[in-house]
Amino acid sequence: MKHLFFLCTALLFASLAGTSHAQVAVIAHEDVPVEQTDAETLEDVYLLEQNKWDNGSKIVRFDLNAENDTKTAFYDHLGQSVSDAKKVWLRKKLSGEAQPPEKASPGQVVDKVSTTSAAIGYVSADAVTDAVKVIATIE
Repeated sequence: MKHLFFLCTALLFASLAGTSHAQVAVIAHEDVPVEQTDAETLEDVYLLEQNKWDNGSKIVRFDLNAENDTKTAFYDHLGQSVSDAKKVWLRKKLSGEAQPPEKASPGQVVDKVSTTSAAIGYVSADAVTDAVKVIATIE
């Protein structure tokens, strides 16, 4: 009986281990002229290749200030590591081409995106409020 209990417990923990990554929501200010976006566009935005929205407004990017599962999942979705993205940002900043994303805590990203025109950011899906719109979801 103990053997069966331990086997069931082990199976439960094994199944939960595969669901440890939180779902990531890419959020934008209500005035951003995008309703849905893909990984390629997000990569262009976050690697500072696309600096304006289609309506000409300058993109304001927010990035999480500390590494966590949400940040790792976001950059994995873009096909980048966090450190590779930082290298791109440094090159672009030193050349004067673009500014890196503004850093914010997970709790601040929704507030900053909701109050900053043309802003984009990403958070754990459970942190999203009605103050922003979700333009992509990353599983």
